[in-house]
Amino acid sequence: MGVPGQNRTDCMLGPKNRQGGFTMIEMMIVTAIVGIASTFAIPSYLEWKDRHDLRGAVSEIASDLNLARVVAMNRNRQATVTIQLSGSGVVQVSGSTPGLTIFPAQTMNGNVTGLPGGTANLVFSSMGMSTASANQSIQIANSRGLVYSVTVMPSGKVTWCTKATCP
Repeated sequence: MGVPGQNRTDCMLGPKNRQGGFTMIEMMIVTAIVGIASTFAIPSYLEWKDRHDLRGAVSEIASDLNLARVVAMNRNRQATVTIQLSGSGVVQVSGSTPGLTIFPAQTMNGNVTGLPGGTANLVFSSMGMSTASANQSIQIANSRGLVYSVTVMPSGKVTWCTKATCP
């Protein structure tokens, strides 16, 4: 109980002298932590992005090869897929059959810059089989030197893997 005429103050609240916000030291610590985390995260992210781009390119090439195979069977004529380096140093893929363009020349992502085996021409017969008597392997490389490959078996089956040579 208080004395009449005296102001009461609540002990729990007390007078507020401090304004809300962060101190300069707290901001510097947070900035340092974010900076240190970024130095570890950015190289890993760039490596992941390059692998992702290469995987996407190899997957797209395998899809294009399967499309050419299906077109060859449906049209009952040979289909050819050409994989080559363009003048700007990136991988380009095109597919055709006599009298028909299956898909026009497509340029892969700018990070996909290598074709270690050189230009590749893959031909599917009217029955969807590869005209080669052995497995044909195409290697695709990126700007960091990572190599993935696509393999076409004599039966026409197309597979790809994240290694320089598929089993």
